[in-house]
Amino acid sequence: MNEIKNQRVINFSLSFIYLGLVSFFIEHLPLPFIIMLSVLCGWNIYLTLKHKQKPNAWLANGLAVVALIIMLSSIGFKDTVVLFVAMLLLSCVFKLLQAKTKQHYQLIITLTFFSLSAVYLFSQTIFTTLIISTLYILNFAVLGLLESSHSLKLSSKQSAKIIFLAFPLAVVLLIFLPKLPAFWQLPGPKMAQTGLSEQVDPFDIAKLSNSDELVFRAKFDDNSVSTPYYWRAIVHDEFDGKAWKTSSFLKQAMRLPTQNSSNGNTTQYSIIAEPAMADWLYGLGYASSNNENVVSNSVGLLRKKQYKSKVLQYSVSTKPLSTKKLNSVEQRFYKTLTVSNNQKSYQLAQQLKNRSANADELFNKLLDYFSQNSFSYTLTPTPMRGDDTLDQFMFNNKRGFCGHYASAAAFIFRSAGVPARVVSGYLGGEHNQNNDYITVRQYDAHAWVEVYTNAGWRIFDATAVVAPERLNGSLSQSAALNDEFKNNINFGLVSLSNYAAINWLRLELENLDYQWSSWVLGFDKNKQQDLLASLFGNTYVWLVPLGVIIVLILSFSAYFIYINRPKATTKQPPLVKEYYQILSWANKHTINYPENATPIQTLQHISQQAPYAEQQITAFCHLFEQVRYARQPFTKERKNQAKDLIKLIKSIKQRNL
Repeated sequence: MNEIKNQRVINFSLSFIYLGLVSFFIEHLPLPFIIMLSVLCGWNIYLTLKHKQKPNAWLANGLAVVALIIMLSSIGFKDTVVLFVAMLLLSCVFKLLQAKTKQHYQLIITLTFFSLSAVYLFSQTIFTTLIISTLYILNFAVLGLLESSHSLKLSSKQSAKIIFLAFPLAVVLLIFLPKLPAFWQLPGPKMAQTGLSEQVDPFDIAKLSNSDELVFRAKFDDNSVSTPYYWRAIVHDEFDGKAWKTSSFLKQAMRLPTQNSSNGNTTQYSIIAEPAMADWLYGLGYASSNNENVVSNSVGLLRKKQYKSKVLQYSVSTKPLSTKKLNSVEQRFYKTLTVSNNQKSYQLAQQLKNRSANADELFNKLLDYFSQNSFSYTLTPTPMRGDDTLDQFMFNNKRGFCGHYASAAAFIFRSAGVPARVVSGYLGGEHNQNNDYITVRQYDAHAWVEVYTNAGWRIFDATAVVAPERLNGSLSQSAALNDEFKNNINFGLVSLSNYAAINWLRLELENLDYQWSSWVLGFDKNKQQDLLASLFGNTYVWLVPLGVIIVLILSFSAYFIYINRPKATTKQPPLVKEYYQILSWANKHTINYPENATPIQTLQHISQQAPYAEQQITAFCHLFEQVRYARQPFTKERKNQAKDLIKLIKSIKQRNL
């Protein structure tokens, strides 16, 4: 009962699955732990290949203790989801290293389904789904090998057939099954580790230019929105001498709901945001959203209602920043400076103030200052230390990233008594013309200043005069910064976009992933209702999913009643049908056999003519003798054995020996 007929194949297959899983978690698990898992999988492959005995319980338990110490020391207890996934992988790999009985392998295969599903906590792209689906098929095939003598190829075909047959049902359930909120939810794993933070440190923002990680995609309802696109995410209002932070006062203010205004034109668009632990979302200007998972606040920013480890699609309504007016208290708040360092920059502010009649004129004079004093834009700024970093940048280095220009400009405006704040988010994005959407990645991270003048809030960005090419499109498309960007970016398809064929392939893959994110991952309750309304009308639209579910239940009930109905007595004697299947197979492979011989003689003759299938045909011959001549009962076990033998014989390809 516990005999394992394909133990070597099962060991190889499960080790391959876990090596594939390890590759998915390289970015999320510590390197020492990844190396340890890879070594354990390789060790299991070596033992199987060399027919070596698996380690005994004492050695395995000792190694498990060492592995557990490595896991806890490298991962810790802060991220519970990552820790859970690591423990699951470690336990499965160690169990595989010790597995000897059928029950052991059944447990490992069951846990492997959970391990494969854990990948979706970190990635939900179409490419991840295709690879994980392939590994699902392989795991189902391994499960089939435990109970039969099938080859891995045949078992994989059967598994793939079952999954493809279930695919239409999955589509029907996706469309018609009511979208209910989750009854419980794990905290999402740490994602987008190179993303924005709640303070603007110029050098931290510059580091984002090294990452091509996808942040979000945006699609406009029309083409009325003009560039540049300033995607607002965080507002910083407090300067500590080195970095701009979000004060507790502003955090409280951002909890207030959005204030509707009738002034200004409204722009509509939709965004598909990638999974991230941070709660901020992205929008242009003074943004608001009616999505149930999104909160709009009084500063015109968007926030998630809860941390989500999945793609979030939401619609946005945008108005110009100038529609939001400040009262006298708010104006004084945005003028406040609590530090007295960077005296040279302070004196520059006073000089510009004295030469300006109002805030708008000061705005233009500061732009002229950056334009006329040999400032340059760079992705690799020179590190600066001390309490006067703004002075060092403004009067010595004059080379910086967006964070340097935003920090210095906001300081100068406030020193001149003009309300100002620093905003961090993303600038521009790559326009995909095939589906007319904009792709924004981490290297598009940007910081700028919002200045309050007589005309309301205005965007001040020294990039407009220092590196005007940066304002349009994505950082990856900047010709002036192309060489510096390519040297800075992590290796990937983006880094090879200078080659036309590779860039075309990259864009096509992104189109495919965009459709997946929009129509599968983003298929929420609202989209479901819109689809059902378009198909069946708005009247009693909620009855449609209910009707589909009832029909499915009745269909499945009828099916199970049908397959479990009392069957009539078989007209043909046992194994006669299978015997003729072997004759048909022999005819197909041009194997001659005597027409007047007994079935046993015929089978023996076919096995001699087809030595590549001799083992399987001989086994069927013995089974035939037992049932037809020895009158042994044709049990379910013998029936399944006959089916397996026929499948094996049919799957064997003729070879010239």
